[in-house]
Amino acid sequence: GGREAGNPAARERLGIGMTSPNTAALAATRAGTEVAIRPYRDDDSASLLDCIVELQDAERALDDRLRPGRVIASDYLVAMLEECRQYAGQVFVLEVEGAVAGFTTVYTHVPFDRLDEPPGDYAIVAELLVRREYRRRGYARALLAHGERYAAAQGAAELRIGVLSDNTAARTLYLDYGFRPYIETLSKSLRGNGKT
Repeated sequence: GGREAGNPAARERLGIGMTSPNTAALAATRAGTEVAIRPYRDDDSASLLDCIVELQDAERALDDRLRPGRVIASDYLVAMLEECRQYAGQVFVLEVEGAVAGFTTVYTHVPFDRLDEPPGDYAIVAELLVRREYRRRGYARALLAHGERYAAAQGAAELRIGVLSDNTAARTLYLDYGFRPYIETLSKSLRGNGKT
């Protein structure tokens, strides 16, 4: 949600919008809670669809022009998995006590596609969500770290992430994690309602 469908390079350019290096499941105990970050499996699809709905609806709260999560979730999952194939990516799920508590999607070889960009490619965290009831426990940071390790293991030299400008909590996390602003896309409505 809030991300331009299709080309992740275009998404990143617009400023919209994790595993160990061997992609084995990571298990950790945090205050007696069993936590794992592992690759997506087909049997995760129902839970991942719920995560996509929550992510889209959260972004829709910031931009009411976006379509409801339930309307896009199925097609979005199909597109996300196709982009994983296209850009050497992976969806990772955060599992807490056996329940899917969030996910991240990392594409590791997204080509720069404009003449005024550097040659080569980059990695991007295309999606990141921790479900509402699991927030404020460090899981988003763990997903970021997992994605970073995965991207580095796949040979990526640069990792990017997009964020809606009004998503201050996510922006603060990403800046604190070490991401730096690179490009901003500013928007102005031409319909006179002040909304972009």
